[in-house]
Amino acid sequence: MIDPTLPEFLVGIGVFLLLVLLLSEVLDGTDVFSLESCGYSPVFSFGYGNDNGPHMWKLSYPESGGSNQSPINIVTRLTVVLESAEPLKWNGYRSQPVSMTLANDRNSVIVSGLWSGGSVPILKGGPLSDSYNFHSMVFHWGPSNDEGSEHTLNYVKYAMELQMVHVKHGYKSPYDQSLLSMKDGIAIISFFFQITNVDNPYLDHVITNLWRIPHPGMKVYIPPFPLEWIYPPFEKCFYSYSGSLTQPPCNEMVTWIIQPEPIAVSSFQVAKFRKIRSADGPVLLNTRPVQKLNDREVFFHD
Repeated sequence: MIDPTLPEFLVGIGVFLLLVLLLSEVLDGTDVFSLESCGYSPVFSFGYGNDNGPHMWKLSYPESGGSNQSPINIVTRLTVVLESAEPLKWNGYRSQPVSMTLANDRNSVIVSGLWSGGSVPILKGGPLSDSYNFHSMVFHWGPSNDEGSEHTLNYVKYAMELQMVHVKHGYKSPYDQSLLSMKDGIAIISFFFQITNVDNPYLDHVITNLWRIPHPGMKVYIPPFPLEWIYPPFEKCFYSYSGSLTQPPCNEMVTWIIQPEPIAVSSFQVAKFRKIRSADGPVLLNTRPVQKLNDREVFFHD
């Protein structure tokens, strides 16, 4: 029996670790992320094309024809100003998760995380009636840098919009059947992205890994990062209103919190999102058109 020398042993260990890493990448990239995994079975495979776009959703999702739908245009001069309003309270957004995943759910890019001890970041206060646990962040974009946000501010569209989805305490998924009937089941914090000349380094963990999820249903692990990297917690100076999910089933169960101060992003970074593919081809647009406000009030928390 020949005993390996120390250099040979180290080389062998290195090769073994490399094989393990490559195997994990393959298995990781073929993992499937879907609404079904969240406990929700869609009626049909919705999208944003001519055959399955927002103009077709009402045929299969009657909730999408309701009077409190989202997104909306916010006219700032018509909002109801709440002076000395209760501040928005954030807990755990500075904590780094144990692991984080990046997924192509067939229409959007979704980031979710796992925190130690089973705890997750919690949002409460402000317009919220309860405490809400962080669930995921969803990115929306368009075919050009002049459109890509779902909400608009004084009719202005932004390059992208990030929606941080939170689920009412005691529930795990925004598609929980018992949660879909609640008017306050979900809280979503929405951020706009504005084009700048330089990359935003705080988005690197997401954007540098988009190439790994080009096809629908793919999910990969990415280096975990604290949620406050995206935007520092804020207590006031935001808009809120009652609305709906912006994707089917479009249930009117969302308290929307809109941060008007945009996040910086470069043209190069936005272009990476447009390489994501759905079953219909590249996802160049995944935004729902603005819906009527009807009799709703939009509040500004001063």
